[in-house]
Amino acid sequence: MKRLLLLLLLAVLAPHLAAAQHAFAGGGAYDPEVPTPRAVLGYEVGERFTPHHLLMRYAEALAASSRRIRLDTVAHSFEGREVLLAILTSETNHARLEQIRADAGRLARPQGAGAGELNAIVGRIPTIVWLGYTVHGGEASGTEAAIAMLYQLAAGRDPETQMILDSAVVLIDPVQNPDGHERHVQDVMRMRSALGVPVSPAAMIHQGNWPGPRTSHYYFDLNRDWFIHSHPETRGRIATFLQWAPHVAVDLHEMGSNSTYFFAPPMEPVHEHVHSSIPRWWDIFAAANAAAFDRQGWSYFRREGYDEFYPGYGVSWPIMTGAVGMTYEQASSGGGAIRRNDGTVLTLHQAALQHYTAAWATALTAASRRQERVRDYLAFRQSAITEAARAPMRAVVIEPDAQGRADSLAARLIGNGIVVQRLSRASDLSATEYGGAQARSVRLPAGAYVVDLAQPQGRLARTLLEPEARLDSSFIAQELESRRTGQPGRFYDVTAWSLPYSYRVRAWWTRATPGPLEPVSFDTPSRAEPAAARYGYAFEAGSEAGLGLLAGLLADSVRVWYAQRGFHIGEHRFPHGAFLVRVEANDESVHERVRRHAGASGAQVAVLSSAMVDEGADLGSNSVVPLRTPRVALLGGSPINGNSFGFAWFAFDQRLRYPVTPVSVSSLGGAALDDFEVLVVPSTPAAALERELGDAGRERITQWVRAGGTLITLDGATAWLASERLGLARLRLHPDTTAAEAQQGAPLPANVPGAIVRVAADTLSLLLAGVNQAELPVLVFSERIYAAPRDLRPGEAAIRYAEQPRLRLAGYLWPEVPARLAGTPYLWTERVGRGRVIGFAGDPNFRDLWRGLLPLFANAVFFAGSY
Repeated sequence: MKRLLLLLLLAVLAPHLAAAQHAFAGGGAYDPEVPTPRAVLGYEVGERFTPHHLLMRYAEALAASSRRIRLDTVAHSFEGREVLLAILTSETNHARLEQIRADAGRLARPQGAGAGELNAIVGRIPTIVWLGYTVHGGEASGTEAAIAMLYQLAAGRDPETQMILDSAVVLIDPVQNPDGHERHVQDVMRMRSALGVPVSPAAMIHQGNWPGPRTSHYYFDLNRDWFIHSHPETRGRIATFLQWAPHVAVDLHEMGSNSTYFFAPPMEPVHEHVHSSIPRWWDIFAAANAAAFDRQGWSYFRREGYDEFYPGYGVSWPIMTGAVGMTYEQASSGGGAIRRNDGTVLTLHQAALQHYTAAWATALTAASRRQERVRDYLAFRQSAITEAARAPMRAVVIEPDAQGRADSLAARLIGNGIVVQRLSRASDLSATEYGGAQARSVRLPAGAYVVDLAQPQGRLARTLLEPEARLDSSFIAQELESRRTGQPGRFYDVTAWSLPYSYRVRAWWTRATPGPLEPVSFDTPSRAEPAAARYGYAFEAGSEAGLGLLAGLLADSVRVWYAQRGFHIGEHRFPHGAFLVRVEANDESVHERVRRHAGASGAQVAVLSSAMVDEGADLGSNSVVPLRTPRVALLGGSPINGNSFGFAWFAFDQRLRYPVTPVSVSSLGGAALDDFEVLVVPSTPAAALERELGDAGRERITQWVRAGGTLITLDGATAWLASERLGLARLRLHPDTTAAEAQQGAPLPANVPGAIVRVAADTLSLLLAGVNQAELPVLVFSERIYAAPRDLRPGEAAIRYAEQPRLRLAGYLWPEVPARLAGTPYLWTERVGRGRVIGFAGDPNFRDLWRGLLPLFANAVFFAGSY
């Protein structure tokens, strides 16, 4: 029915279409049966920002009228918007599209194919070009440029267009972040004047509302999510990318309004696993882009501002799969037109036109050098196998664990297209443990996951799994000199992300591939529902499944206890912090509710017939303590960091499935806290939060904590917790932190690169319940360093940074940092009146990458007020 209505609409519009001129055409002929953007949207490309429903309407109109385009929905965002992929190629190629995709898959997985078969595919397959627009919602000229590209490829009759269609399959993702993009469009539409867009940079239309449109529904940066896969947009995009195996991938962004245009090559650092063929192609595409821009007299730059080190970008991830990945950055027009420092006014039309021009030059170059690009892609995939087979690090082994973290990591690797296998029986070999220095003889258990790096996706696997990503020594020397002389640094993102550390699993790397191996299957085994218990149900803390079960039970008003000491009952051993549901203390529906939430979470539940244990305190002991069901508030609004807010919100909503109420900073001076037992404060500059709260807000929080509330601070907010002015904690910023730095609560210096370090845990602390490790890895992304008081009380410093010889695990730390950081608190807790404060020096929820730290955050919330 929808297609019929679109065809009827086109029939009505047909007399007007032939005369319509597309904004970016520059002449040329168009198919009169294909509607221009104006015919459907009601305006020319670049006159205004296009909301998502109109983008979808136009794409569907093109698909209904042109045989060159097919639409796929690769995902739906958290707000329910379609993530669209438009597939554009010639009618002839569309007729053999499944064969093209099969050929692409064969080149991506060339093992076992003969040279003749592969050469035949190289000779016939079109090059596959991926164009991704507007991953940051406010960088919206990309979506307008995508609309122009869709029309040109669907309707253009000129020789260039036909050559691209014949020699390439162009995959267009017109809005990678539909939720953030829609926030931007609606903000601009609400502020748009009948007289046009005010061009002053100070105009509200250019500012947006907290936290801005850059991020997703949960305020994540989706341009950091390509290997993490926290969002459905990313998961669908990656699955589709793996199906098509593109040879070229472009991610089109915006930057500050006073810049010009950036295209690859990138600046240093470039990850060492970027294949030597990729920089040559960067230069080829740069020459084509430069020629197109030079014809128009437009300015541009290369090799500044944007690196290719962190593998979670929308081009660095494709690069590790063999595509020529390139970031393009266009100066932003803000709300649609903005005056720049040189007095010129940059419009949305001009911004979209420049993005369109660069993308067109890229597609044209890829098509004209089709066979050369495809052959280099094949060589990349083949060399990933042969080079890994000769490398000292041949395989990574991940030991299974009872809490399911190894399973989650293996599933994430498989989602990245990486082949993961499993040891079918125990294997003895020489291996080096992550965090260790020397290889030793070990017995790796049956069921351990094995990633043989000699596979076509091996460069990506190595990049994600190796213990450390190496930075070139000359780059480090230059950064140290820049820091000494006060020049801008080039660290753009974290310098460490090794997944065995972030998932907190025990892992080894080996020079040989252990065996025997069997395929991995994640088919959920049928699990018997827990029988009705006579006394109660027990389950362990620490796993995501167990925490999910706890959250579900508490939210469902089930009374839950926890054991302050470990106990052993029958075949079950439970460490301290284990949870207990007593049948006698709940109503008769408790059995059904335990079964339902256990099934939903996947947690293992022990059915108990007696309160008597074999070891430890009996379950009726006073050492088994009731948990309060905490009502949780999450502080948001300016000046709270939107990313940190989003990470915590996501942890509650998607990982724990526990209700949380966002409250604004401005509301805290009144009665807002009366409804809550726990307040989580995400990262924020300490001085800015102090100003926003004012005396009334600060005093209200202090009274609330002393009366029994629990205050949890994350990252920068812990500098506020440690301030004498707040007066709640004995924790203080380290004396090495200057007064100005303490006042701002800012990192030292501002561009500190993220590194992975070892911390030492007080395993008796309830905040460590279920963690079961005396040492664990954390991310340090700041030089805010804290000092414990001299009269330290037991349990206050629940986690400290390790001493200097064992501190750094991966990533770069400035030379003076290890000595300053060693032994200082990472996780602090203390009683204040009837309440409690808990401060994290970092953010345990960072990007949903640090899944191994989720229990620390969950324990802070769920044990709040109960100990």
